[in-house]
Amino acid sequence: MTTPATIFASSAADITLDRVRQLVDQNLPEGLTLEYKEDYSTSIVKSVAAMANSYGGIILVGVTDGPDTDRLVGVGQDSIVQIINACHDSLEPPWEPEIIPVSLDGSDDRLVLVVRIDPARAPRPILIGGSAPVRLQGRNAVADRNRLAVLFADTAATVDLTWQVLQAPMLPLNNEGTPEADLIFRSGFWIPVGAAANWRPLSEGAVSSLKEALNGSALAAMLMKWTGQLGIQGLNPFDLRGLNRARRTRLVWQAVRTGPVPHPVEAVAELVMPESYGAPAVSMSFTVDVILRLRASVEGAWGPSAPAWRMPVADLYTTIDSLLAGLTGDAVVHALADLAGVETILIPQPRSLHLVTGPAIDELMYLEMLRPVQGSGGSHGASLLADPTLDLADATDRHGQVDAWIQQIALDAGLRGMERLLNALRDASQLPT
Repeated sequence: MTTPATIFASSAADITLDRVRQLVDQNLPEGLTLEYKEDYSTSIVKSVAAMANSYGGIILVGVTDGPDTDRLVGVGQDSIVQIINACHDSLEPPWEPEIIPVSLDGSDDRLVLVVRIDPARAPRPILIGGSAPVRLQGRNAVADRNRLAVLFADTAATVDLTWQVLQAPMLPLNNEGTPEADLIFRSGFWIPVGAAANWRPLSEGAVSSLKEALNGSALAAMLMKWTGQLGIQGLNPFDLRGLNRARRTRLVWQAVRTGPVPHPVEAVAELVMPESYGAPAVSMSFTVDVILRLRASVEGAWGPSAPAWRMPVADLYTTIDSLLAGLTGDAVVHALADLAGVETILIPQPRSLHLVTGPAIDELMYLEMLRPVQGSGGSHGASLLADPTLDLADATDRHGQVDAWIQQIALDAGLRGMERLLNALRDASQLPT
């Protein structure tokens, strides 16, 4: 599925007519980050400034906003020059956005112009006619005094929050100071906070919706699968536990077993809205940690003579895939948008994954067809970045990303043969095709 966020994150070479048509055919309404223009008009310049002063976005020029059968009508080459000239003449300081021409059916006579406004590249605030326009729901407005102060300080949330670094997690430690978990995954993202939400506490109703969404997600299904494999009957679904405050929410999922390892499988979802005295919050972080304590759990159930547990590659794959699917699920995205006071389009996708292990990866994984490289040294995890052109809500794109990440994990651990193993697992129907 092509979304405005996908178009924004894609490289210029990847923005094809098919991708533009897929986006337009969804008949998405104009909003904070999306606008249609059938032809060039001077209002395009005001929208460029408003999006630059807000969350960024795209303007599709050569697209009607009506319910026509084919909304792609195109514009001439001269529209590019008109937009550039108008931006230089009307904007203070002069600034031009990126303009990507997409030919209609191979013809250079008619083009759809994808105008991308990246606020991280704009000299904010951008003024037009002595005022700073900002983007509201599907329209432009003039920034008030408080918004102007934020713009001049240049601390407003931007689309580049997608790439703001999530801190790598630490493995939980026992009383002796050694790791008491086998591994921990962390993924998540930073979310821009809308003007209506940047001063208020997190809504209890929206937090409850997020809890329900997580409990109905692919993430929860994966956690239950791990619990079933261990023969554990008890579990606590996602619910408020631990440190919760007006601007911090902590939801925990736990498998429950009596014995020395009471929670062999655990997940912690945290939503944190940073704040400083006298300043509004402009972003909040959402992270999910998946923590597995399986070696100690197996040993506790079968005794010290039990062989050390190793993770099959298919289970590693499913765990990462389900974590990403849970974070990009519609219900989770809508709940996060309600908490942030923004449109769902502004909820970014996970762009990183941290994996931290106690035992070295080559000791933790079931090697199957993998071959260790002699003398390569041990690896205890990886920090992985996503391909920004992939839509992780789409199963095909997500599986491609998981493939790449797992191959990177193996190569960093000095293990060869992962690509061949993944193909073999697919042939055996142990992985999705």
